[in-house]
Amino acid sequence: MISSPNNARLKRVRTLFQYGKRRRVERHFVLEGVRLIADALAAAAPLEFILYRPDTTITEILQQADTQDIPCLEVEEKLFNQLTDTPSPQGILAVSPFPELPLPENPNLVLILSSIADPGNLGTILRTAAAVGVDNVILTPRSVDPYNPKSVRGAMGAHFRIPIEQWSWEQIREINLPLLVADAGGSNDIYATDFSNAVAIVVGSEAHGPDEQLLSIADQVVKIPMTSGESLNAAMAASVILYEIYRQRHYR
Repeated sequence: MISSPNNARLKRVRTLFQYGKRRRVERHFVLEGVRLIADALAAAAPLEFILYRPDTTITEILQQADTQDIPCLEVEEKLFNQLTDTPSPQGILAVSPFPELPLPENPNLVLILSSIADPGNLGTILRTAAAVGVDNVILTPRSVDPYNPKSVRGAMGAHFRIPIEQWSWEQIREINLPLLVADAGGSNDIYATDFSNAVAIVVGSEAHGPDEQLLSIADQVVKIPMTSGESLNAAMAASVILYEIYRQRHYR
């Protein structure tokens, strides 16, 4: 059992939890909770190690990790609880390399997230994107780190199901798909827009909407109809648009 706060693995977890730069340099992040680690094992992710509290019932996870030769170590309860800012930690976490999922050759639905700032919103959007079958997600420059602990928790395993990339403006401009930007000032209602063909859809930040770089190259600017002037947050807007695309493609 790990009982020293100076243990090298505990230090590594703390560093990856706290510092986005360290995550990007090492291309590793922390998974927390039974569901996330089960998803990672199901995806055959090469986890570096698993840490758990002695009181946690995770027999199946430990057995599966053993078959994949992943080290699993007990951590004294107080030390474990100090590793995370989750109010009620589930008692298990793991360090994982960034998933290396291949980008689709002929994507049918690409989601571009423009300067999304809130990690919780990003996690919710990623979870929705995985649910409706988005082929890949692209984050623009200045978007929040997709491996932020809050984003990872909110995404509920989406990181292991869809490619998530952070691209430069030059890369984004080279996307060979019709570009539809969601904006409150759009001239086309999403419910009157045909989403049956391949498309890249842009959802902008909570405070400022989509970046001007994307509005300037948009093939179409669409809006979500509302009866009041209050705008939806990015996660809600993305969910409404993605499920309208899903409805058109599966229920016509």
